[in-house]
Amino acid sequence: LHNFAFPLLRYEVGDYAEVGEPCPCGRGLPVIRRILGRQRNMLRLPDGRCHWPILNYKAMNTIVPLRQLRMIQVELERIEVDIVTTHRPDEATELRLGEEIQRNLGYPFKLEFHYVDAIPRSAGGKFEDFMSRVA
Repeated sequence: LHNFAFPLLRYEVGDYAEVGEPCPCGRGLPVIRRILGRQRNMLRLPDGRCHWPILNYKAMNTIVPLRQLRMIQVELERIEVDIVTTHRPDEATELRLGEEIQRNLGYPFKLEFHYVDAIPRSAGGKFEDFMSRVA
């Protein structure tokens, strides 16, 4: 199916969006102001709060030259960090990177670093830099 006049968007149950003002054309359907994210991409904190993580890639890149980075929250207080980089950092540099990630996430999660050759895209072709497997 091809549609050259309008992008085909695939929303799923669990996607979050912000509702906008009513359309001036008088149409009665809701208008989406912006897409916030997917539920599976929300960081869960031990106190019960959830939010979409904002990662400062510029700051992290000054510590380690990142080609790709993906975080997977596998437990409430544990995150696996998959990294594609030109060279594996030493222990002190990895510690600095971990501190920057924890500062970005707002909690001292236990981080497990995995250095990989590539991070695959999802079946839909999207790259997700953060996923949560915590229910």
